[in-house]
Amino acid sequence: MKITEELLNEMKIKDENFSDGLIKPDGDYVRIPRGHLHGMMELLPWTENEIWKMIPDDDSPLFWLIEKTGCVLTDYNNSIGMKMTPAQQTAFDMMRKHGVLTDDYYDLTKQREKVREAREQKENKKRTGNNS
Repeated sequence: MKITEELLNEMKIKDENFSDGLIKPDGDYVRIPRGHLHGMMELLPWTENEIWKMIPDDDSPLFWLIEKTGCVLTDYNNSIGMKMTPAQQTAFDMMRKHGVLTDDYYDLTKQREKVREAREQKENKKRTGNNS
């Protein structure tokens, strides 16, 4: 759904849990009745079982899904995601302005880069047989 001034004014009165959702890269907002993990899984083209098999054992499923979907996770207390697209930033700012979200945003971009680099180093060591 597109975030509009009218929608935010209406939801502030009608639904105290409107803040629990996902902002997709195109700025559309998705409600998450089954939680953030399931909400992001529903956006991917694989089954839930296939997705669980794809997530590395040494990684956070939540962070992995954020990176794969490009979504910003929102709830009233804070929001988390990668570097926002302009459309995500616009939706986030509108929701913040209307008191649906707080200013707290945790950008995982640097953390995900470190995870990727560590995984690549591990793979390179396996390929070269250098386990030191």
